[in-house]
Amino acid sequence: MELQHVSYQYPSQESGVSDLSGTLPIGKITTIIGPNGAGKSTLLKILSRQIIPHSGTVTLAGQPLATYTAKMLAQKVAVVSQRHELYDDMTVAAVVKMGRLPYHGLLATVPDEEVRDYLAQTSLTPLADVHLDDLSGGQQQRVWLATALAQQPQVLLLDEPTTYLDVHYQQDLMAQLHQLAAAGMTVIQVLHDINQAFMVSDWLWLLRDGRLVAAGSSNDLRQAPLLAETFQIPIEIVDVPRLGPYIVQVPELK
Repeated sequence: MELQHVSYQYPSQESGVSDLSGTLPIGKITTIIGPNGAGKSTLLKILSRQIIPHSGTVTLAGQPLATYTAKMLAQKVAVVSQRHELYDDMTVAAVVKMGRLPYHGLLATVPDEEVRDYLAQTSLTPLADVHLDDLSGGQQQRVWLATALAQQPQVLLLDEPTTYLDVHYQQDLMAQLHQLAAAGMTVIQVLHDINQAFMVSDWLWLLRDGRLVAAGSSNDLRQAPLLAETFQIPIEIVDVPRLGPYIVQVPELK
């Protein structure tokens, strides 16, 4: 995916994105990081066409995003976001079947076998007949991932995918994302945990005030002055045994 001079401003707010240009590499994990209000979630909404930029263009496979029909786009791009109360009274299997609708008619009955692999892939098979509102937050997050994977997308967008997940499932999720990227899927996610972002990503976008401050690999962007300026906090990078370089906030002396 590529953005060229993309801008979007929320009415009566300063937040949004401004004159943002860049290319998101194919078959890699790109993580978007930055302080609150940097425009991270706004950027994901633009990439998924949930909101339309006021200026600039977004292209997917060389074709403007605006030219895709809704069905075509749903076969190319899938989104894992947070809670969707609309589906609370549906079973896990029924929700995951929603991910197959881009390949069927809106009122079609999706066969159980079409989602069996996606339930297994996300460790949801034992919960297939459980209603969504009876699940924990972490279990629900896995349902949204399974539903997105059922779309068989080329691009997977994730907004804070580790929210509600314990450490075990966070590791499982990141391992799964690496497998998807290795198979050719483009993974784009927003994370708040800076160290996790640097550990799991092939590529990073660093945002502040709606602008792209820098883009590059972990080695490129793991610079204390750059991160301190972006997050507006004192930062040092220290060597931690078995972890390597680790980004820490330095307490300000009073």
